[in-house]
Amino acid sequence: MFGNGRRAVCAVRRGPAVELAAWWIGLTLVWTATLSGLDLLDLVTGAAGAGLCAAAAIAGRRAVAACWRPDPRWAAWLGRLAVSIPVDTARLLPLAPRRRDGHLVERRPAAEPPARAAARRAWGTPIICASPGTLVVDWPRDGGPVLLHTLGSGPPDASRAVTG
Repeated sequence: MFGNGRRAVCAVRRGPAVELAAWWIGLTLVWTATLSGLDLLDLVTGAAGAGLCAAAAIAGRRAVAACWRPDPRWAAWLGRLAVSIPVDTARLLPLAPRRRDGHLVERRPAAEPPARAAARRAWGTPIICASPGTLVVDWPRDGGPVLLHTLGSGPPDASRAVTG
């Protein structure tokens, strides 16, 4: 429920089985990527856990009446993230002994329909936070600016791709 007592109106084009399958496949792939070697028992365990997590993700999204419309082009964020993680790590290692405080930055996300903006917040926050140089402090629902804490961050900046 939203603050005004109305439930989100979200016309689902695909059934719950498609959503469950998408979550399950995606989570299984993430699990598989973390394995040092492929073992049948690890794959079966990971697939079973991914199925449970997929069901929990759908239940959680429905519980908060969220309506997401992700954009397939956002998959490009993963490429930017894959580059920014090692670059930010190399940039931050010399700063670690000095304990720098960093600074807060505001970025205004592009104006989008509510379902697309909700998907950007839900998918973009973990992408931004996965890079060691930037952390999402606040991303308001009302379309206000995203508040980020940065510490020695620079190009390639995953947060610019996500909020842009």
